[in-house]
Amino acid sequence: MNPGSFRTFDLSYYRLLLKRRGLFQSDSALTTNSTTLSFVNQLLQGSLENFFAEFADSMEKMGRINVKTGTVGEIRKQCAVVNS
Repeated sequence: MNPGSFRTFDLSYYRLLLKRRGLFQSDSALTTNSTTLSFVNQLLQGSLENFFAEFADSMEKMGRINVKTGTVGEIRKQCAVVNS
């Protein structure tokens, strides 16, 4: 997802976000909130190893999200609006 380093996994996407060159609105939103912007800046100032550790932690947390399936969930026609 990062045209600057599409063959590597690194922090360059976050550098692009700060230059308002993010690909997704949800990613760009990270720079509009002082808490998330501070976290982005901390990642950029830290080591690559710290970024990998933070990324691994976030993937573990996302893995614990209970995904709704079958009749409990729905595929939305528009992501921001519940189907009627």
